[in-house]
Amino acid sequence: MNIRFAKDKDLKKVKDMWKYCFDDTEGFLKYYFENKYNCKNTLVIEDNNTIISSLQLNQYKLVLNNRIYDTSYIVGVSTFPEARGKGAMKVLMKSALNEIYKKGQFISILMPIDYRLYRRFGYEHCYDQIEYTIPIEILKDFKVKGDFKRAYLEDISNLISIYSSYLKDKNGYVFRDRYYFENLFKEINSEGGYIYIYKGKDGFDGYMIYFKMDKDFFVREIAYKNVDALKSILGFIYNHNTQFNKVIISSIIDDKIKYLISNLKNIDMKIKPFMMGRIINFEKFIKSLDLDVYVDFNLKVEDEFINQNNKVFNINVQSGKIQVLETDGVEDLIIDINSLSQLVFSYVDVEDVLFLRKIKVKNEYALNDFKKLFTKKINYINEYV
Repeated sequence: MNIRFAKDKDLKKVKDMWKYCFDDTEGFLKYYFENKYNCKNTLVIEDNNTIISSLQLNQYKLVLNNRIYDTSYIVGVSTFPEARGKGAMKVLMKSALNEIYKKGQFISILMPIDYRLYRRFGYEHCYDQIEYTIPIEILKDFKVKGDFKRAYLEDISNLISIYSSYLKDKNGYVFRDRYYFENLFKEINSEGGYIYIYKGKDGFDGYMIYFKMDKDFFVREIAYKNVDALKSILGFIYNHNTQFNKVIISSIIDDKIKYLISNLKNIDMKIKPFMMGRIINFEKFIKSLDLDVYVDFNLKVEDEFINQNNKVFNINVQSGKIQVLETDGVEDLIIDINSLSQLVFSYVDVEDVLFLRKIKVKNEYALNDFKKLFTKKINYINEYV
């Protein structure tokens, strides 16, 4: 097997592989390969001079612990059926992890089809969403107080403002700028969706992204600055009651809709696993943190795929100065890369990992120091490719 970055001439093969492996519409395929696909971010495996497997490293900026990190979002992991079971995915993923490391990036994300496939490469569950299924008649008491209009490119500055306000105290979300929203419009249009923006008494306060499915009104994303905007969004949805019997809404885990529904027994709420994350460069990530603590301990990280992480590190923080150095000293704590990734993404805290017996503790004082590095936060991400 030979692994390399794709060339322009490989586009048809990569696209055919995607079409075989994923159930996407022609409209979405056209959007993706004209707007998102980049051969310079695509790894392929050749066997006997024929491409048999590929993936893409789509580039995003992620807001984690109030800092913006460049990150690679692994998508399109695919193999032609005749090549499956020969170890291509392992070769592909190991190469991808090391390419991301060489890019100088500290973290990575992916949306799994099957969690078991990616846990063995160090990715771990780091994001949830809440999904509501609501009979539309339940929303009959909600009224639109302001005005809705379909959003266009000239509304991007207001969309950015609403999105930023909605997520100002959240973690792990994608930094969205004008270029991002220009692409988002193309993506939503490719699948026949809609973006509507709401204007209340104080200006533009909310937006929603939705699709009219065969039988359901599906809301992929909502964002709002205040309760009036949220109530008006629900009223807007109710105004489709002659077309649809129910609405499905995906949202952030601490979304406020559940506080507004009069009888929760009549709706369905479920937590939906959404995204996995992975630490790529442990040393540099820790150095990037803003820490006002005093710690000094040795941590052994177990990482089968990135050798630079698979070491014992001395972590020393004094007066805001952070040192992370490889050491031959005896480890105080031992942790695997999966659990460490969940801590880095603030999806769990050290107490959670300790409860799950994912930390081997040799020094209780070091455990207290380790707890100072990580806090649990509310994560949100809603990117599909």
